[in-house]
Amino acid sequence: MSLRIKVTLVLFVTLVFILGLFNLIEYRNHQETLLSTLSFLAAETGQVVENSLEHEMLARNLTGMQEILDAVGDNEDIQALYLLDTSGRVIFAPEGENVGIQLYNSDPTCQPCHRLNSQERPGSIVVSMPDGEKIFRSMNPIENKPECHTCHDPTQRINGLLLIDFSIEPFAEPIKLDLRENIFWGIVSIITVLVVINLTLNRLVLQRLEDFTQAISNFGQGAFKFRLANQEPDEIGQLTQAFNEMGHRLETEANQNKILWEKILEQSEQRGKLLKGLITAQEDERKRVARELHDELGQALSGMGLHLGVMERILQSDPDAAMEYLKTTRDLVSETSDRMYDLILALRPSILDDLGLVAAVNAQAERLFSDGKTEFKLSVSNLDARLPADVETVLYRVFQEALSNVAKHSQAPNVTVSMRCENGYFLGKVTDNGKGFDLDSLDKGFNVRGGWGLMGIRERVTQINGKVDIYSKDGEGSEITIQVPISGESE
Repeated sequence: MSLRIKVTLVLFVTLVFILGLFNLIEYRNHQETLLSTLSFLAAETGQVVENSLEHEMLARNLTGMQEILDAVGDNEDIQALYLLDTSGRVIFAPEGENVGIQLYNSDPTCQPCHRLNSQERPGSIVVSMPDGEKIFRSMNPIENKPECHTCHDPTQRINGLLLIDFSIEPFAEPIKLDLRENIFWGIVSIITVLVVINLTLNRLVLQRLEDFTQAISNFGQGAFKFRLANQEPDEIGQLTQAFNEMGHRLETEANQNKILWEKILEQSEQRGKLLKGLITAQEDERKRVARELHDELGQALSGMGLHLGVMERILQSDPDAAMEYLKTTRDLVSETSDRMYDLILALRPSILDDLGLVAAVNAQAERLFSDGKTEFKLSVSNLDARLPADVETVLYRVFQEALSNVAKHSQAPNVTVSMRCENGYFLGKVTDNGKGFDLDSLDKGFNVRGGWGLMGIRERVTQINGKVDIYSKDGEGSEITIQVPISGESE
């Protein structure tokens, strides 16, 4: 719902309520005036009729009484004129109409008075007839005065009742007409006020707010060059000026941020290429060194062993000394071979290329924790197929660095590595219960034990679009969680 409609509805409801309340109060006041007028008219009419009838009664002129009632009954505003005896029977009426009928207190039109105590009954009241018409009824008791005692029992308080019904319609019609006129002019006033207010509101507020809405929408789409036209120096005009100043600042900052962002993107791209090239060159170099150590130095050491074996068989002059010397030499050769093998594993384990990530990590752990001080546990699930070669290489280096940090720094009794593939992601975790480290110090500059290695882990995983979460606290061990998307599998 728009602001225009909301304001119009609020004004409409308010004006309708105020004018409706005003018309209702005025209508009630007119009704009270009408009832007061009818009460006065009924009292005057009843008194005149009663005085006239009393004179004729004392003269015992029944014909005169009838003529008086006939004359009064000719008034169109009087719907009923009855002279009742004490039992409620009609004894006189205009033109003798309904004479002899009995009126009972149980009649619905009589109940508004007769359900009250005699002391509380009013002299006049508005009643509803069976057809729905409202009339004003006046009741004038005819008292039993001393001069009436010649014909009436002196013990009676009243001799009868003069009942007059006045039609309210002739008196109420002007009030209704006045009410209709008030309602009509009220509606005209409401429409006029709403039109004037809407025109004023549209000119001074709504149109300017719509301009603001358009300007904010343009800002939301990045059009910081948009400006609002200068307007009157009122509150909205001041807001317009502040908005334009804000737009100017945002445009300047946006241009600066754009230049800065382009530089950051360029530097990030260069850094990524540099790091990726460095890692690739490092892996190529390790492959080359491992291949040379295996093909050249390994064969040379094996040849040395065979050569010493031949020497062992041909030296006969001092067999015991020669045998001891040869055994020592062969042990030295064997030890050198083992060391060279360890070097080969550190540079690029062939088991990674031959058997995959799981076997390579397990072999690395066996080598690092061969002293038995740390118990190693490997958990693997849903990892039957080989991962892409570049992913396997990065993950191996990550696990290699993490396990090396545990072996060198954590003094952990237990370390656990878990690997699994789930929903197109490789999920890995390295957990130990060692002495841990201060993670805040790590984030500030990696100036803690293993800090540079952990930075290398983050850099490597970032290169394959992965995420690394590192958690540790002094005395509570550490946990490294790895999540890497898998684009495909190696063949």
